[in-house]
Amino acid sequence: MPENLNITDELSSGNGRALLVSVSTVDEYESCNRSLDELARLLETAGGVEAARVIQNRATPDKATYIGSGKVEEIAEFIRNDGDISLVIFDNELTPSQIANLERGIDNVRVIDRTMLILDIFALHAVTGEGKLQVEIACLRYTAPRLTGRGKELSRLGGGIGTRGPGESKLESDRRHLKRRIAALSAEIAEIERTRSVKRASRARSGIKTAAIIGYTNAGKSTLLNTLTDAGILAEDKLFATLDPTTRRLTLPSGAEMLLTDTVGFIDRLPTHLVKAFKSTLEELKYADYIINITDASEDIDERERKRSVTYELIRELGAADKPIIEVFNKCDIALRDTPYPMDSIEISAKSGLGTEKLLERLDELVSAGKKILKLLVPYSESGEVTEIHRLATVLDCEYLDNGTLITAECDSRAQGRFEKFIV
Repeated sequence: MPENLNITDELSSGNGRALLVSVSTVDEYESCNRSLDELARLLETAGGVEAARVIQNRATPDKATYIGSGKVEEIAEFIRNDGDISLVIFDNELTPSQIANLERGIDNVRVIDRTMLILDIFALHAVTGEGKLQVEIACLRYTAPRLTGRGKELSRLGGGIGTRGPGESKLESDRRHLKRRIAALSAEIAEIERTRSVKRASRARSGIKTAAIIGYTNAGKSTLLNTLTDAGILAEDKLFATLDPTTRRLTLPSGAEMLLTDTVGFIDRLPTHLVKAFKSTLEELKYADYIINITDASEDIDERERKRSVTYELIRELGAADKPIIEVFNKCDIALRDTPYPMDSIEISAKSGLGTEKLLERLDELVSAGKKILKLLVPYSESGEVTEIHRLATVLDCEYLDNGTLITAECDSRAQGRFEKFIV
């Protein structure tokens, strides 16, 4: 993992206290405060705590320091008086020059932005080889254009026998190294994507339906998967506690089976680098038959709806807006009474299991929809297809006739198309 993103080390080396900063344009103060609340949760996940927050009112961000030189001086003075703040975090994406200017103006206290904090949390929570690859390439893509080449970094390399000539700066060398590393990681991820697509095709041939559990980070996706399937995956009250997707088999009340996949949580302004790096993981949503959109019902309605809009925007971006979506509101046992929910939504407590039977019934309805009981006559010359019928449909009866095998089977739309020529 890139060493320049060791934000958690920065927090643990001091008292873990950070100053949070945002810029509010006209009439945005309340939304800025809500966003800073979320930034504080991200900071907590990374191992730090909020020492204070600053909201600067400006018509437009300052090009040099984002908040203006006067506010920079105020922050520097506040940090000097406090004595224990080790980090300043902006709730906006900063340019490399803005970070450099801010660090100079705030007595060289480390300055990062929201994207850098999220990348660090992803680096902290990635467990599998694939997850670590995806996080590293996201970090490198973010880092590459932010190599500023300050101070000694621009000193010339070489200068001895065998190294004379134009040489190259340390900055150029770093960029070349990052470019090579990104290319190598991209090749590894492409291979993983090929393997994933093969597995996906195998699932499609088997006829088993799949559902992706999606939603804003910390809505309860992993807890729901654990409750329904005994998956045994980590489920913490932290943002982005789960990064690596987990798929488990689920038996529905009717006896039918399907696959449930837990996905990485969404968040407002999810860094583009992460969306690109986790493309193969997020595409599980695109190729799922159904989507379970889980929302935290314990939050106030405005915040709840804001997060739902973020989730639906990402669903559209990922090309999955045409999928059947089951709206699930989690933590209903601690939500305010008389809280209104959309029609056809399901209210549950993933932790206790309350209401999950309704979710299972809804999934059963979707899986059963479109199924028909058909009689299929398979000639003995194509007896290999009998095995496929057993694999892709629910066989109810089987009779051996003079001209072939007569099978009565419950077939979904995929099986109906696959075995259409045998229908009698």
